[in-house]
Parts: sequence; C-alpha cells; structure tokens
Amino acid sequence: MAETRFMGKVFTRALKTCQHIFQLFVYFTVSPFLYRLASNFIQSCPTGTTRRDAKMALPNEGTMLQYWPKSCCHTVHVMENTAEAISIREIIDREWIRTAFHPLVSIKRKALFGVEALTRCTAPGEDIPPQELFRMADEQGCLLELDRLCRRKALEAFAPVHTQNRGLILSLNVDGHAIDADIARSGHLLHMVKEHGVNPNNVLIEIVESRARDTDALEDFVNSYRKNGFLIALDDVGVGHSNLDRIPLLRPDVLKLDRSLVAGVDLHMTRLEVVKSFVQMASRLGSLALAEGVERQEDILRLLEIGVDVFQGFYFGAPAAQMPDAETMSDRIDYLAQKFRTNATTRFATQKALYARYDSLVLSLCDQLATLGPTGLDHALTGFIDQWEQIECLYVLNAKGVQISGTVCNPARLRKRKRFIYEPAHVGADHSLKEYYLPLRAGLQKFTTQPYISLASGNRCITISAAYKDRDNRSCILCADIDYQHER
Repeated sequence: MAETRFMGKVFTRALKTCQHIFQLFVYFTVSPFLYRLASNFIQSCPTGTTRRDAKMALPNEGTMLQYWPKSCCHTVHVMENTAEAISIREIIDREWIRTAFHPLVSIKRKALFGVEALTRCTAPGEDIPPQELFRMADEQGCLLELDRLCRRKALEAFAPVHTQNRGLILSLNVDGHAIDADIARSGHLLHMVKEHGVNPNNVLIEIVESRARDTDALEDFVNSYRKNGFLIALDDVGVGHSNLDRIPLLRPDVLKLDRSLVAGVDLHMTRLEVVKSFVQMASRLGSLALAEGVERQEDILRLLEIGVDVFQGFYFGAPAAQMPDAETMSDRIDYLAQKFRTNATTRFATQKALYARYDSLVLSLCDQLATLGPTGLDHALTGFIDQWEQIECLYVLNAKGVQISGTVCNPARLRKRKRFIYEPAHVGADHSLKEYYLPLRAGLQKFTTQPYISLASGNRCITISAAYKDRDNRSCILCADIDYQHER
C-alpha cells in the first residue's frame, strides 16, 4: 500500500514537470509566433482603421488562449500599453490635443514674464509623451499638421489671457524639422495669431534650430516673422547637437539655455563658466538669456549672479492647463529676490574686505621691493611666498611688460599632473598683452583682474598688479597671483 502511494507521488511530480516543460515550450515558441501574427494583422488593416479597432477584431484571451498559462499571455498584452494603440491620424482628426502652460519668470522684474505652451495628448486611455507624439507624426508624414494643430490649441487657450494681460509673452514651439521654403513664405502662423486676436509682439517663436534641414528656409522664416513683430528664441542652446554657428545668423531675441547646462551650476565651476560665456554672448548680441529646467534655488541664485534673469522650471511649478497662481508665484519671486539681495550684499562686502586686505599686502611688498635693484628679486619673492601662504605665485615685470624675475610659486598650490600644460613663466617672458599689464601701461597704479585660470598653476586665481620704482628709479610691476577658489 505504501509502495502504491509512493509511486502515485512520483507519477504526480513527473506529470507536473512535464506540464511546466510544455508551458515553457509554448512560451518561447508559440507566443512569439502569435505576437508576429497579431502585429501583421494590425499592420495590414485598411487605411483609416485605428490600431485600437484592429485589436478589437483579434480573438480574445477567452477563446484563443484559454488553455495557455497566464505567463504566456503577456506578450500580446504589452501591445495595449504602447503609443501605437491609436493612430496619429485619429489624434489629429479628433483634435485630442490640449495646451499646458509653463511659467517663464523674471526675478529682477519681480513678475511673470510669460508662459510656454506645451502639448499634451488627450486621447482616451492613452498617455503619449509629446516626443513620441511628434515621432509618430513624422513617420506618418503629418508632422506639419500636428505642429499647426498644437499652435492653434495654444492660441485658443492663450487668447482670453491676452485680453486680460497684454504684457504676457506666449512662447510657441515650431519644429525646425518642418520648416522648408514653402513654410517659410506661407505666413500661416501670422494669420493664425491675428485670427485669435493676439498681438505678434507678444509671441515668442521657439525653434530647435538644430532640427532644421534647410538653413536658408530657416533664415527666411525667422526674418519674415521678425519683420512682423514676432520674437525669436533658440531652444536647447548648449545641448550636444546645437549648431552655434546659427546664432549670429539668426540673431535670436532669446537664448534658452538647456537644463543639461544649468542643472547643478552652483556645484560645478566649469559648468558655471560655460553658462557665463553664453550669458555674456547673449548680452553682446542683444539677446536675453533664459535658463530652463531649474529646480534648485541655489542654481537660480548663482545664475542671477552671472546675469540670467528669466527662468523656467519645476521650481516655479509644473505645466498646467490653468495660468500660474499669481499669489503663489509672487511669494516665490519675492523670496528669491530677497535671498539674492541678501547674498549679493554679503558677497560684495566680503569681496571688498578681501580685496582690501590683498591690496594692502601687495603694496607692502612693493615697498620692500623698492629697496632692491635688479638682483636679489627671486630671493625676496621666495621669502614673501613663505610668509604669505595665500599667495600662489609672484613675479616682477619691467615697464614694457617683460618679466625680469623668475616666477616664484607656492609648491603646495601647483597642479603637478598638468605641468605639461601649465608652466610658470621664465625671465624674459612677454606679458605686454596680459590683462594685468595693460591697465598699468595706461597709467593706473594698481589693478585686480577678474578670476581666470592661471597658466602658471592651472588654478582659478586673480592677479593683482601694482607699479613701483626700484632702488635705481626704474619702473617695475609686481604681479601676485592669488588662488581665488579657496578664498570664496
């Protein structure tokens, strides 16, 4: 009897093992075949049939898969969660598009500068990201249709706002990939803006210029709309594929600095310097620098320091169908403005005290060097370095900007791994074109540079240069490089 029960258990286990093996066989062979069969069926549906309609025509799980293990059914179900579940044609025809507004904020003006119109898909049961939406349209040859539908929806939503507040800017995205010679001359956007009663002066056309295929058409488009009063912005400036040579060609009113540049700018000096160069370029071109994707107040405050005034990002709120709440926005702007004012006052006071201390130190060193002739300079400079550890390098120039001493450096400050790039200058080196020499050549007695990367050490430093007369009444210039990064 016991033997019979034992054999029964063995048989049962063997049967379950065979069942599992069969399920695995079905999962890895029949399931992919069914997926391909279903996909081919959907793709072969007549034009005008949506992918969702096609799926409804497929046999359901109850009739076709009732004997399959549930783990084998997921390959078919995964299709239900993709953007392909509905056609882009249906989205456009049914106008399943709405606009979400994202605030553009000016801290120094203490005001809402404008809003960017962002596209959201409202197709039932679908959550299609904008990038995927435009990819689908591009593949189906209806990119321009979708682009124009999105702009029309944005203008419909903004028109009542414009009636109430004539000072707000509406930023509209135009896909550079869709701009060709015909589009550039069509005037379609101009007619649409006027039709909705919006002043073209309040519309900022935002172009991802790197996606434009025809540079001449892009230039014609920009020039045409600028003549009609529109503002022009270049989006994603600083991102990997951005074409910087088009900035002087298009002369944009706004440069939108990509979030990949501005995020964490408070923590990375190199990133800060790159952003600063874009801000300075924008200023010289007469453009406004706008930082997008800001989420941290530390980044905003640092960007304010270097001249950025307009910001966009989740710090000020997520995109929404309604305009930003005025009271909430005002509170955030006031808080940042007060924080910036306090930080700036403290920073200027600290910098003033720091520079005054260094000025006093350099003038004191000049007095000591005035007792020497052309010999003994290196020995004296070495003593100064040993005495004042905050000084990175010291060297002396003659009235023509030629170095007459060695460059005496604090060895603890040198970057040994990069000595092949950064090398202290030697006697006879010509400094006549350097920023710290030219002001003294023009008659100043002392000058302090802006922070820069020292060619002597590779560190971020400032140079204080001061004129003095040596023992033989020859005009000399003492230059002191001071490590700026450690003094902030």
